[in-house]
Amino acid sequence: MRLSVVQHGRLRDPHVIALRDEYLKRFKRFGRLDLTERMPKGETVLWSESARWKVALDERGELLDSPGLAKRIQQWTMRHGEVCFLVGDADGHHAPTLAAADARLSLSPLVLPHQLAHLLLIEQLYRAATILAGTPYHHA
Repeated sequence: MRLSVVQHGRLRDPHVIALRDEYLKRFKRFGRLDLTERMPKGETVLWSESARWKVALDERGELLDSPGLAKRIQQWTMRHGEVCFLVGDADGHHAPTLAAADARLSLSPLVLPHQLAHLLLIEQLYRAATILAGTPYHHA
């Protein structure tokens, strides 16, 4: 499995970064999860150049439970190869970025700070990988 996450802006909170790095380290046994933090200029579209399927995190996107997300990731990676998830900044995504997305995903019906959304996404990608591998991390 090859996934990438593009974060609009840089994370600054060392506690969030430490937790994120722990999940990135754990993910390595299931595949590759690349992370990029970018500071766009204007309305530049931030997608990973190698991604063949693009998913924007958006509060109006599709809401899935963890097993549903795992299944969707499996479908996307089997059909398209690398999947890129884009986390916006505090103001969300610019219209050109949303227009370039192949899918929109909501992590919660609640509005989350972008740093928390970033961390939640990384944890859910790890959780999805463990569900697909049949390991005991997910207790449902």
